[in-house]
Amino acid sequence: MGKVSTADEAVRRVRHADSSLRGSEGKPETSGTFGAFVRAAGARPRRWWSRRSLFEQFALLSSLVLSLSVATVGGWVGNRIADGVLRGTSGAAALYMTNFVEPYVQSMDDGDTLSAEDLRGLDAVAELLKSRRHVASVKIWARDGTIVYSTQKGLIGRRFTATELTPSLQGEIRAGMADLKDDDSEFERSLSMPLYEMFLPLYKNETEKIVAVAEIYEDARALLRDQASAIRDAWLVVGSVGLVTLLALFVVVHRGSTTIKRQRSAIKQRFREKVLLHRKNDILKSETEDALRTAARIDDLVHTRLGAELHDGPAQLISFALLRIEGLEQELDGRTPKARALLTEFRSALQDALKELRAIAADLFLPDLGDSGDLAQMLRKIIRAHEGRAASIVDFEMTGVPERLPRDAVRCVVRVTQEALNNAFKHSGSDRQTVMVNYCAGTLRLAVRDHGRGFSGTTAKPLSGLGIMGMASRVRALGGTFSVISNLGQGTEISCELHVRSSIAGTDDEHPKDAQPIKSD
Repeated sequence: MGKVSTADEAVRRVRHADSSLRGSEGKPETSGTFGAFVRAAGARPRRWWSRRSLFEQFALLSSLVLSLSVATVGGWVGNRIADGVLRGTSGAAALYMTNFVEPYVQSMDDGDTLSAEDLRGLDAVAELLKSRRHVASVKIWARDGTIVYSTQKGLIGRRFTATELTPSLQGEIRAGMADLKDDDSEFERSLSMPLYEMFLPLYKNETEKIVAVAEIYEDARALLRDQASAIRDAWLVVGSVGLVTLLALFVVVHRGSTTIKRQRSAIKQRFREKVLLHRKNDILKSETEDALRTAARIDDLVHTRLGAELHDGPAQLISFALLRIEGLEQELDGRTPKARALLTEFRSALQDALKELRAIAADLFLPDLGDSGDLAQMLRKIIRAHEGRAASIVDFEMTGVPERLPRDAVRCVVRVTQEALNNAFKHSGSDRQTVMVNYCAGTLRLAVRDHGRGFSGTTAKPLSGLGIMGMASRVRALGGTFSVISNLGQGTEISCELHVRSSIAGTDDEHPKDAQPIKSD
């Protein structure tokens, strides 16, 4: 339908341009307009042809090509047959007639004319040929173009310019349909019938010397009938062979076309099934990603609740126990040194347990996002908390990140940063880490590096821990990629990439407003 409307639109434009040109300037349409008209006119046959099946296209083209081939071959074979018939007839006639005519021209060897006896003999031969060969007339030409004998007596002794004699004077037998345009052919023209004309060289007995040329006109009606019959038979044979060949090809191509149709239909059906499966897979993938996002959010809630429960439950109870121990120390004032030592040891253990619980609760807590989605602010809070807790230095750099990002992406980056810093503190043996975040063309990339001991493939125990698995799960839940690169003695890098868009409408992802690097103090 789109091509049809395009063609119709092109025709309308051509007509409009033509009327405008004729109305305003009175000039014919331009070559460009004419070209558009020609293309529009040729579009319909192309569309019609493209809608034909393979078998229909083959049938039309092969019929056309075979018809032209049969016509060409039939015409060529007919011409060859006609030429063969003429040659065969002329050869037989020449041998037959030369035997009758040649004995009566032997006296012309010395340039003499024919005697009365020779003339009477030629008359008898002419009558014989007329009865047996349907000869219409006979002429004997001397070498100088003079007619020394003719069945039309008025031509004897007359001289004509006859260029047709030259090949026969050189020994060539010439034959063909007479055109009867020469001055010496007035009688033959009056017969009003097709005549077959032969020029026969006449030789001196037992020599190669040509003494005269015989011109014989024979009734060609029987010859033409034989020729037409031979040509008709040739056309019939060629046409029959062509038709049988075409039918055989039709059968083969029709079978192939039917097979192709079935295969094309099967391919279309499989394609539709494949498209349907892709759609189902997309739906399942979308549902899986939604489920993973929901699981990540639930995990955040669980972490937050556990942190709150630890802070408000065991931590408070241990704090209360520490207060009661202070009261107990006052009650035991002056008592045995051993009891005081046990209380001091017990208080130190409770203080360490309280510190650990508060650290665990702090790790489980995630700073409140609010409605800002400000990744830089969130990361600074996480980094400051880690530096204070782990007594380490964290270098922070962020480049090109928009002011607002989707909450899921911010939560994911913050959690991965928090867990990566904790892993580095616990396993790397280094007191310095680097956090780098950049955003370009809709891709948010995070890299957390340390300069610690690292690990090789055989000692990669951290890869089997819950921390790495949790980080990878969070990133993949948002359709991102997660990787860990480490070499023994060269530190470790944990990185992830998320495909996200800025939450600010109209923000250009390629060139965000905040394009300057943000570094920690």
